[in-house]
Amino acid sequence: DEPVIDTSSVRGGIEYHDAYLKDNDARFVFSFVRSALEAAAAVANYVEVLGAQRHGGHWTAQLRDTESGEEFETNARIIVNAAGPFVDGLNDGWGVRTDHRIVYSKGIHLVVPRLTTTEHDRVLAFFDDTQRLFYVLPMGNRSVIGTTDTRVEQAHTRVDDEDRRFLLQQINERLDLPEPLTPADVIAERCGVRPLVVDSGGSDRTEVDWTSLSRKHEIEVDRGRSAITILGGKLTDCLNVGEEVASAVESLGLPLEPDRRNWYGEPSKQTRAEFYRQAHLMKLDRLRVRSDVEPLSDRLWRRYGRRAFAMLEAIRSDPTMAEEVMAPSDYLRVELHLAASTEMVTRLEDFMRRRTKIDQVVPADVVRASEGLPEVARI
Repeated sequence: DEPVIDTSSVRGGIEYHDAYLKDNDARFVFSFVRSALEAAAAVANYVEVLGAQRHGGHWTAQLRDTESGEEFETNARIIVNAAGPFVDGLNDGWGVRTDHRIVYSKGIHLVVPRLTTTEHDRVLAFFDDTQRLFYVLPMGNRSVIGTTDTRVEQAHTRVDDEDRRFLLQQINERLDLPEPLTPADVIAERCGVRPLVVDSGGSDRTEVDWTSLSRKHEIEVDRGRSAITILGGKLTDCLNVGEEVASAVESLGLPLEPDRRNWYGEPSKQTRAEFYRQAHLMKLDRLRVRSDVEPLSDRLWRRYGRRAFAMLEAIRSDPTMAEEVMAPSDYLRVELHLAASTEMVTRLEDFMRRRTKIDQVVPADVVRASEGLPEVARI
């Protein structure tokens, strides 16, 4: 019997969690998954929750492997509903009651060619015509424009023509660009909903002052059913959410072993200094000299931390591992091998969009025409 079931991979959850991750956030998120694995957690990708029942002091959940179709069960003393915009529907099916509920705010991002010079890596912030904030975020040799904040009734949503028109119009009116951006300049799109928290007994969502809703979170405990629900929240507050969930688990009578490691955040200064010492000795930065991207040593440390030491070893053994497989994507061969072997990649889409973001920074026609695409597919 596993002590806790975490339903963050319920159907749709993967798409949702991927929707708002900016430049390095996807790797930041997976570092938590990796840390959980290293702490002996059982982690499953593409497993769907079909249902769950409480009986005899335990939960029994019915699960399905969406790749093979295999169905199976697992038992737990406590269930944590971390399904983002889908928490209310799951709780309704499980008989779990909360004092809060979720309403949906749709947000989109458009990825376009870089709008600012490489010497200016700052985020640009603007108010749109409705006095809502939106940004231009640097992402390598691309810029990400967004986000919108539109009330919607459903968790599943997509970018439409009005979304594109609105964002492109807003940025064209605020930046002195050589040529106005058009839909043809959009390399990739990202879309999802924010789960915003309101009182369950409050006014209907049509009466909610949308701009006043914060990105706060609520952790609710149903003690009679040993269920914990995470409602709302932001990625930037994930450590606090985790601490609150851990406290909630213990309040339900399940003691947790204290984790005395500093398992989040950047490693120590000594570890960082040792990485750069090794990178300097092997002349890593000389293997690629480009004015439009950061040095290889900075790139690997910023993205991978301690895991970058293994990448140094791979490059020492085979210098071609420091080469770009698909030049416009700015991803190294060693990075692709690392993602394929250690980051629970199941489908090519995981690889191209959710781990490496190649599909988000390289136009689709360039991807298809790339000489490196067969190698990426093989990896």
